[in-house]
Amino acid sequence: MARFLVVLVLLIAACGASSDAARMVGDSTAAATTTTVTSTAATTTTTTTMPAAEGVVISPPGGLELYEFAGDKPFATLHEGIAMGVQFRSGDWLEVTDPCSNPAWILGSDVDLIPRAEPAPAGPGFDLSNAVIVLDPGHGGRDWGAVGSTGMRESQLNSDIAERARALLLAGNDINFTTGEVTSGMGYRGVEAVFLTRDPDGPEGGDFEAGLAYRAEVGNRSGADVFVSIHNNSVPQVDVELPGTEVYYSVASTESRRLAAILYEEMLLSLSQFDVDWQGGRIKGARSRVDSETGEDYYGLLRRAETPAAIVEGAYLTNPEEEALMATDAFRIAYSEALYRGIVRFLTTTDPGSGINQPERFVDDAGTASTSSCQIPIQP
Repeated sequence: MARFLVVLVLLIAACGASSDAARMVGDSTAAATTTTVTSTAATTTTTTTMPAAEGVVISPPGGLELYEFAGDKPFATLHEGIAMGVQFRSGDWLEVTDPCSNPAWILGSDVDLIPRAEPAPAGPGFDLSNAVIVLDPGHGGRDWGAVGSTGMRESQLNSDIAERARALLLAGNDINFTTGEVTSGMGYRGVEAVFLTRDPDGPEGGDFEAGLAYRAEVGNRSGADVFVSIHNNSVPQVDVELPGTEVYYSVASTESRRLAAILYEEMLLSLSQFDVDWQGGRIKGARSRVDSETGEDYYGLLRRAETPAAIVEGAYLTNPEEEALMATDAFRIAYSEALYRGIVRFLTTTDPGSGINQPERFVDDAGTASTSSCQIPIQP
């Protein structure tokens, strides 16, 4: 009797670096799963290609039609330049989470699906050139966040800082972790891709409303190595000698806590160079707030995150001195460099960071506008 040898080879195609522009949001080449079956008694080789079923898409130029159900008529044309997480495929139909945090369907033939990455463990030897990062500029659209006495909106400030941090992450740089200095070089390579939940290629230069589930899904479905939500604070309680930075971590993740502790150190290093009368809360450093009834993370973004995530509250926009500082390029560069150094340290070392506070039971309002009246950004 002839013997048969069956060999199954599973290939998961990774995103290649096609151009600098493509890497700003990730490679647009969709991965495929290929199965090859070979028999010693036959010369026929059968190859079956299965398109990726999970990842991230960017609405293309001219916008992207959204469907309530697969095969239905489109109900809206999403504005171009918006990233969405893809969680399921049915034939050529992809299920996504739209910017208002609602499920929707799109046609796979209308987009380039960027397949979900497979994160590697952080620590020495981590290859930054394979890293996928999600930066989340807090607030947006009708949700301005904090507002300074001169009318500066936190949502716009957060976006500017995120764009600067993305540029640093994509470039090769040398880092002096003692002084905080970041200079162009190849000591640390650029990452593979950086997704912004509110990208300037989107409507109003990225100033649109985005729900928490939508933001979290971009991080989860991209397979991000790190998710950082960028904010600035309001309503300080006390005068403080050092910047009143707070970085929130997930109570359910030790890696989230380590990320927050490292980001806090780097923020303190960057902002302490400025001579201002700082204000802050009674607790600063790496913090975690938990629901007083369930004991789970109070902040929905951290509760939904499947990747190491942190929420950074840099400085107090409602303090006039700090608001004046925030208007300068120097502050925005310092903030973005702190984020960059913190992400690189988290990924390439086992440093524990510092300033960690124990979880706090919290019953107040999280301060994020409801998305019940959210409107999907429409392509004009």
